[in-house]
Amino acid sequence: MALKILVRTPNHLGDCIMALPTINQVGEAHPGARVTLLAPRHLAPLFRPNPTVDEIIELAPEHVHGLMAVYKIKELIGKQGFDIGYILPPSFGAAAGFKLGGVKERIGYIADGRRLLLTKPLALPAPLNSKHRSELYFDLLRRGAGHEVAFHKPKLFLGDDDVRAGIDLLTGFGLPENEPYAAIAFRAVAESRRWGTTKYTELIKHLISQHGIKVVLIGSADDRPDGDAIAAATSTKEVINVAGKTSIREAAAILSRAKLFVGNDSGPAHLAAAVGAPVVVLSGADDPKATSPVAARKKLLYLDQLECISCEKNKCPVKGESHLRCMTGLPVDLVAAAAGDMLENQV
Repeated sequence: MALKILVRTPNHLGDCIMALPTINQVGEAHPGARVTLLAPRHLAPLFRPNPTVDEIIELAPEHVHGLMAVYKIKELIGKQGFDIGYILPPSFGAAAGFKLGGVKERIGYIADGRRLLLTKPLALPAPLNSKHRSELYFDLLRRGAGHEVAFHKPKLFLGDDDVRAGIDLLTGFGLPENEPYAAIAFRAVAESRRWGTTKYTELIKHLISQHGIKVVLIGSADDRPDGDAIAAATSTKEVINVAGKTSIREAAAILSRAKLFVGNDSGPAHLAAAVGAPVVVLSGADDPKATSPVAARKKLLYLDQLECISCEKNKCPVKGESHLRCMTGLPVDLVAAAAGDMLENQV
């Protein structure tokens, strides 16, 4: 009888992309196994289709965190008799759900007081964040399987229907199918990672005037007002704001056909890299050694001379003129030059 393997995915878009090498290669590590993912509902579409994944169990938003989540996971998986569980989130609750759900072998990193809930508790590398998170997730698979498995960059699988949906969506906004465009994620959730609408507006004006390329703005529904402001300040004919207008797979399809992506270390940046887009990443509060998108073509821009760089804080604690200088100190001409180089040196 085939092994039954359960993988608990991370809870955020960027982390799920960084977990793709692990998910994509479970079948290589465990030939012939049946692979099930346990994933937050809004992220489950990322893994459809995926040739490794046989089933996806979705977690409703109210069952992702907390005590109720533990009991819901037990309810969802308890009768399925999973042999091996890879627990990618470092939370106590994720491990407790697998324990109560009867997963026989539970593999995860020692964190959040959960050592006794794991049958194979693995120590995190020291110092923390010394290894990229994508490889950190993948090491769970290597060490759990007990033999070497080759690491491959994150890859999101898109079907023809996905690509067609992205094309049709942009066509509906007046962008012809064969028109080249750059994609920009112009706003970050964390305040400490925001370059600002003014600078993005200047960058977009440069891309339009110097490279004759259209621009598609990517983001969530919360980002849409800022996207509308950027489009109005540049050119509504050359800039299309689809923030809040796409599904996660439509966004991936749009990014897959972009000549360039520009944005901070964020979910959209990881998504762009996973579908093969060239990326220019603006880094500040994030730690690029641990979380920068893994891309075949990438330019990473950050002010490494700052003593506070890569602080990993969501709000900048520095006051006065130096507030948010890791972002405000990145000049438009530097980003424009990196973007231009990417556009002019397409493979």
